[in-house]
Amino acid sequence: MPIWLIKIIITRIFKALKHHSDLKKIDKYVNKPNELDKQVKQLQKTISKQGRYIEELEKDVAILKSKAKL
Repeated sequence: MPIWLIKIIITRIFKALKHHSDLKKIDKYVNKPNELDKQVKQLQKTISKQGRYIEELEKDVAILKSKAKL
């Protein structure tokens, strides 16, 4: 087998392995939660709690307004 053919084959094998490892890194980044994912989840919980609290305050204000009209 000529040397130039072996070099081409080895080069392609290395490129394929590099491409495969890059895909693994991308897959890890996309599918596993990272710090920003955790922060977003915490912010969503906080916003949800604040929304419920605002709704309760609005109900209390409505009750106080109706009592003030009497």
